[in-house]
Amino acid sequence: MRDSGGSGSGAPDRRGAERIGSVNRRRFVQAAALSGLTAGLASGTAAGETGADAGGPLTAGVAKRDITPENGGSFFGYVRPDIRAEGVAIRLFAHALVLSDGERKVALVSADLGKPAVRDEVIEHVRPLGFDRGSVLFAATHTHAGPNSPGEWIAGQIGDAIAEADANRQPARAGWATGTVEAGNWNRSIEAHLANFGLDIPIGEGSPEDHPIDPDRARDTTVRLLRVEGTDGTPICAWTLFGNHPTAFTPANTTFSADFPGVATRWFDRRFDGDAPMAIYTTGRVGDQIPRYDDYGQYAVAERTAIRVERAMWDAWQSAGDALARNLPLGGRATHDEYEGQEVEPGKPVDDDAIVGVPTLDGGENGPTPFSGLELEGKRRPEWLADDVLGRKIPLAPAPYSTDVEVQAMRVGDQLLVTVPGEPTVEMGRRMRQAAAGVAPDAVADVAVAGVTNGYNGYFTTPEEYNKQDYEGGNTAFGQYTSLLIRNRQRDLAAAFGDGLGDPAEPSGSRPSIPDAPVGGGDDDGEITDQPARTVERMDVVTLEWEGGWAGKDRPVDEPFVLLERQSGGGWETVTTDLGLGFVWTEWFGDYTVRYDVPPDLPTGTYRLRVNAAKYDLTSRTFEIEPSTDLRLRGVRAENAGPGDQPTRLIFVAQNPPPEPETNLRVRPILPEGGSLTVEVGGETYEAQWDPDAEGWVATVEGVSAGDTVTVPENGLVDGFGNRSGAATDLTVGSVAELDWPDTMGTGGGDPPGLFGIGTFPT
Repeated sequence: MRDSGGSGSGAPDRRGAERIGSVNRRRFVQAAALSGLTAGLASGTAAGETGADAGGPLTAGVAKRDITPENGGSFFGYVRPDIRAEGVAIRLFAHALVLSDGERKVALVSADLGKPAVRDEVIEHVRPLGFDRGSVLFAATHTHAGPNSPGEWIAGQIGDAIAEADANRQPARAGWATGTVEAGNWNRSIEAHLANFGLDIPIGEGSPEDHPIDPDRARDTTVRLLRVEGTDGTPICAWTLFGNHPTAFTPANTTFSADFPGVATRWFDRRFDGDAPMAIYTTGRVGDQIPRYDDYGQYAVAERTAIRVERAMWDAWQSAGDALARNLPLGGRATHDEYEGQEVEPGKPVDDDAIVGVPTLDGGENGPTPFSGLELEGKRRPEWLADDVLGRKIPLAPAPYSTDVEVQAMRVGDQLLVTVPGEPTVEMGRRMRQAAAGVAPDAVADVAVAGVTNGYNGYFTTPEEYNKQDYEGGNTAFGQYTSLLIRNRQRDLAAAFGDGLGDPAEPSGSRPSIPDAPVGGGDDDGEITDQPARTVERMDVVTLEWEGGWAGKDRPVDEPFVLLERQSGGGWETVTTDLGLGFVWTEWFGDYTVRYDVPPDLPTGTYRLRVNAAKYDLTSRTFEIEPSTDLRLRGVRAENAGPGDQPTRLIFVAQNPPPEPETNLRVRPILPEGGSLTVEVGGETYEAQWDPDAEGWVATVEGVSAGDTVTVPENGLVDGFGNRSGAATDLTVGSVAELDWPDTMGTGGGDPPGLFGIGTFPT
């Protein structure tokens, strides 16, 4: 075992072995006040710490870099080399937060990659700045729509982000808080999870409701957020940790995408009228956690998942305002270990070779493979044939994982982050937290697990989960006790903080050269081949086509490629770009197509699309964005609609036009809201007003009974954005039609794509 960063190897300290740091920051501050510790917290001194280890005045800086490569490469995650990138849906970035207490500094880095494959190269870029392996936490968001093989250019971009964040440091204060994610994920291997509690339920027959403690224990429901702002109150960063697979973009996808983490950070940015903090998403206990796939398409699923996560981020951001401190203890330690066939507990050996089991062929529910129809999840040896190392796994093949693993612990204030070089399940992550919390210094209030960090060595399950041989167990590579080695090293590093925060890293070496970007060149000229329609209604899609260079190389780095501009006065203002949401562009042998999903509230007016290529600039003809005329009246409910003189309360029900899964992108509200509705009854005209409680437009009318006909005239429904209902419609009182809306896409997008993405393989 080799240590780096900080001082000493740190033998485990068994003090407080049962303590787990799950303290919400707001509650921690309140408890401290009741204990007479308020003065210490207000100055930023964590309880039980004084002197140098209490942390000096905080400085903080952030930066980001574009890491989206050229088209043509394969994607991480679904092991489909026949499916290649043809464009970009949500641009990929690397984000960096650098914190310093005046003596030590740490960098928390997250990149829109499947795995942090360029860890070594990144460290070489930042050693001259005074960083080392202990002080750089390098996480991947784990998007499955990122490049399979990030190279030296991406490593250089990440190094640049850290360097700029370091240079941008300013006096700051920071604090932690948590938020709860409602219905944001589910456990794809619930039977394996339930095995942790003594239940042996056949694959496919379990349910969260079978949980003997709490169904929500099968999910990661907690967002942890570090709020960082300048001493003048200017927001700097919202560093976020949460566990959920970024697999809204399915195996059939052909565009680079940051998936829901990229959408969540962009939604968070919209919360701020002026300066917004840089939101950085880091993956947590992700192994068995996947999205709910409860919208019509992959982009919409990513956005719906992101909205749920972002709400928790916002709650945590607001709560963290009560916990901001000027002085923050900072420190990091990292260690390497090797899977060498040793025992990690008495009688519990690990393997010295990485081996996957037969369930690997199936893929997870969110990433079905051409072999999913074989139903291999749960296929395992009988218990009487179990192996001391491999347990009940039926070996399939060597796994492409190193036997060398890197584990890190980082102290940021009263939070301790421990890392996993791969994908821990929610329960294994819980056990890791408990082990580290049991030996951490008393001043550590919470321990959190960062997954897919500093390396990738597969999945990390509990022994009980492993022996169910669901997908995660099949991909836990070094035997049934694989995760215990990581847990042990985390515990060692946590205990070492009892001896102090460690020594700062010394600058060393010089930065490697960075190769030229694979994009940002391309053709010198482009030519528009198909213009947008003259008129585009809200909730429709506007498109533009042009000819340019191959492989998407025309796209600039760190700058917009396509801009939506609106005529304003005598000029043009940028409304949004492909760096935000709602754009997808693709390219095939130099033929480019971009589409933009027009939201229901986009201001009307004269617009154009502009292509900002690295070497040329193209401008489309102008087009008009107009209100939708496709709001659909479904019917009218009636209260007190029987015979007699009592007035009838009419509630008019409508929906937005249903999205087209093949063309539309974004989440669309089912219900239009606001505005008013005109209705004609027996020659009289009435106006119904929006009632959010009734989820419809309400008018009280005399002389109307169930079964009568009322008429909404042409454009009689106008919602709060000015969208309209179009042609006149007769409605029968008391009758409401079924909702006309596309089905949800289903987990993983359904059957896996066929060879080269043509058709599908049946499962």
